[in-house]
Amino acid sequence: RFYWDLIMLLLMVGNLIVLPVGITFFKEENSPPWIVFNVLSDTFFLLDLVLNFRTGIVVEEGAEILLAPRAIRTRYLRTWFLVDLISSIPVDYIFLVVELEPRLDAEVYKTARALRIVRFTKILSLLRLLRLSRLIRYMHQWEEIFHMTYDLASAVVRIFNLIGMMLLL
Repeated sequence: RFYWDLIMLLLMVGNLIVLPVGITFFKEENSPPWIVFNVLSDTFFLLDLVLNFRTGIVVEEGAEILLAPRAIRTRYLRTWFLVDLISSIPVDYIFLVVELEPRLDAEVYKTARALRIVRFTKILSLLRLLRLSRLIRYMHQWEEIFHMTYDLASAVVRIFNLIGMMLLL
């Protein structure tokens, strides 16, 4: 699970950098590198959503790890599931299928084209930035794994904030 979390952390940081830059500076989101990045990213986040139903949870009162599938499912559904689900909606899959499938109903196709005209997909793509909540969760997990003090963890978060601000400028 550690390596999976590391991959997810790198994907989240990549999304936090690539999505705002791509939406702001590039007109055409149908280029192959953009589609590949988004499709791979969406696939990994959907897999992570499924894996979270089978991953043990550290009980906050102690060092006990909760491994009962029913308890894990219940806790995940009550806490982070909705945010993870919304941020994992594969918007690019949906619009790619609608644009490439000529047999679709004409009304569906017209609606999809209208949404493209108003660049509605850009707004929907920003939903992926909700993945920041996952980043925060992973940072807390890493604090526990590596026994980081609050000062070290806050320094790491400040470094990420500084990098983010530099990219936005």
